[in-house]
Amino acid sequence: MTIFAIMKKILLLLVICAAVGRLNANDGAFYAAGNQLIPINETDIRVQKEILTINRVGKQLEVTVYYEFFNPVGEKDLLVGFEAPSPYNGEYFRNFPEQPYMHDFKVVMNGKDLPYEIAHVYHLVAAYGASYYFPDNQEQKNKNFITPDYFQHGKIQSLTSKQCKDTVEKNEGMTCPFHYVYHFKAHFNKGLNIIQHTYKYELSIRVGDEYWFDYILTAANRWANHQIDDFTLNINMGDCESFTIAPTFFKDNTDWTLTGVGKKNYTTIDGGEQQWSFFHIQKGGISFHQQNFHPEGELSIRKPMVVHWLWQQKKYASANASQWMKAFQWEYTELDIAAVNRLLEGFSDNPTFTQAQRNILKQFPLVYHGYVFPDKKLQKYFSKANWYSPDPAYNPDSIILTDKEKEWMKYWEQGK
Repeated sequence: MTIFAIMKKILLLLVICAAVGRLNANDGAFYAAGNQLIPINETDIRVQKEILTINRVGKQLEVTVYYEFFNPVGEKDLLVGFEAPSPYNGEYFRNFPEQPYMHDFKVVMNGKDLPYEIAHVYHLVAAYGASYYFPDNQEQKNKNFITPDYFQHGKIQSLTSKQCKDTVEKNEGMTCPFHYVYHFKAHFNKGLNIIQHTYKYELSIRVGDEYWFDYILTAANRWANHQIDDFTLNINMGDCESFTIAPTFFKDNTDWTLTGVGKKNYTTIDGGEQQWSFFHIQKGGISFHQQNFHPEGELSIRKPMVVHWLWQQKKYASANASQWMKAFQWEYTELDIAAVNRLLEGFSDNPTFTQAQRNILKQFPLVYHGYVFPDKKLQKYFSKANWYSPDPAYNPDSIILTDKEKEWMKYWEQGK
């Protein structure tokens, strides 16, 4: 069985953690994953409140985390860390010792900037997080929530650069052969302590997705209360954006609130049976809030490409116009003229579209921006799309289309 097949099976079981493991040089590249701050040595300090804010800016994510920690005892120093998995694209040592795809790491505690150091530690499993964050053995799970294995004899057992390189060479094909551990000494006053943590990292890519990223939530369970008493997650992926979230730490879409204009629905990923939450946001973002939050799964966000969906269809049936119409009505997320051209050329029997079908396809950029059509037939057709969020205030003159969207409309207007 190939590594790809093994990782795919793990994905079906663990959804997020093995998603990284599916990648190889041809499938895409895993760059970085977000994570919670953790106590590296044992502690009785609890997470009283957390506000996690994730904003997409181009091909990067800006992560801002506001923590309120409560220290029930007297003043104390605690070693606190942030575990960043190594990338899966061969560039482990670019900008070494830092994680090469994470930038602007900063920690402010009670109004003061904290200096930090970077250690490198062996990763416990080949598939990222598969057993480290989801062990079957409850005793091992509890252990993970207390003290990481790399903290021994009162200090972090860090690898040298040579040991890191040797680990990579000896474990070829291992998803994340080592972790970068950003760590700092935090002085906790008795009672309330506030930490603000910020960093940026590049979005990962792979076949079928324009981008994807994971964020480890379960690491928060390592604090004394094994939960976050008051947790808020804010996500803003940009305007006119569609994306999916795996239902690993929440039940269904009712757990999410739209903080702008948009629509939430359900979809399946990679032909699987599990439904992911699907969001199309015209403007603004989404928010998740829960009291006594004990995460049992990680955050995973993907933006799938419809052209990949269409490409898959030619494996099972000849392409025809009805397949195209169904695909764009239900799963349209990306306008890529070059990809569409290659796709059409790849079919043995190119679809033939009627004038009415070409007119429908031509309108998708307007619909994607929320345009409400005066033509009742067109409006009825687009109202069935799971991402359509009608906005009566939008009109063709006020909608600013991208060059790609203009090219799309011209393409179908010419009847190709």
